[in-house]
Amino acid sequence: MWSSILINIISFCFFSGSLMSYLTGLNFSYGDIVKLEDSKYFAEVIKAEDLNISAASAVVMDVQSGSFVLEKNSDEVWPIASISKLMSVLVLLEDLQINLDDTYVVKTSDHRDGGRDNLFKGDEVTNYDLLALALIPSDNTAVIALISSAGLSEDEFVVLMNNKAQEIGLKNTVFYDATGLNPNNVSTAKEVAYLLKQALSNKTIAELTKNYIYKITTVQGRVKNIKSTNELLNYFNVFEDKVEVIGGKTGFNDLAGYCLGTEFLFNGQKYISVVLNASSLSNRFNDTAKLVNRIVGISN
Repeated sequence: MWSSILINIISFCFFSGSLMSYLTGLNFSYGDIVKLEDSKYFAEVIKAEDLNISAASAVVMDVQSGSFVLEKNSDEVWPIASISKLMSVLVLLEDLQINLDDTYVVKTSDHRDGGRDNLFKGDEVTNYDLLALALIPSDNTAVIALISSAGLSEDEFVVLMNNKAQEIGLKNTVFYDATGLNPNNVSTAKEVAYLLKQALSNKTIAELTKNYIYKITTVQGRVKNIKSTNELLNYFNVFEDKVEVIGGKTGFNDLAGYCLGTEFLFNGQKYISVVLNASSLSNRFNDTAKLVNRIVGISN
């Protein structure tokens, strides 16, 4: 067991550059969340010691102004797991401009572990449904199938992902694979907020990520209902209909912990919240709810 832990630490330190940073990140301290810049509702520094969020890093962005109104360790670099798929679909839609009506026959080589298997060898599906599978249940095989449908290898595609990150100004964001299975895919809470803002400005991505349930039908006629990994789409009733969840993306692997980026609407204003390295699946949603509640409480 200890040898496995040591290997994980060494692996993380390789891309973070600091053993101390990693050890600090594992200490789920509940540090202050403080306001950085003014936005529509924020005129004074916000201290939020009482939030007690488990996430090692967090941020809330005012989308209209681009300012960060709440933050906790938001410049720290962390693995982002399947949040990586936001960059994958951006490249597919904006750079490669794949035809969403084209169909693709799934191959054995497309298969990737992780999560529930929704696709099987021989399934013929549209690129649009593959995109839905990548974003809604975070299907790893669907991402690789889309890349194959575009005529590229995953290695070639990852180069495009990193080029795109530089193009949109993400200086601390690096990708080693297209799915997020590789723990060396890293970013910061701030940069994930920028990535989510860019992704949700795409109409197709915005339409898909707001779905909690989605139905796909293969060309062969197999019908499958898929469910989102983002439980906030189903259970965000704690705010008594004051807040609308617009969309978002989850992520998890052993080093990333539980991650979530969410765009929400309150009082006609859009915000993006990000939590990285939350301590459990439920806590990534609880942490987000605490951040949103702070926005709601301050704005009233």
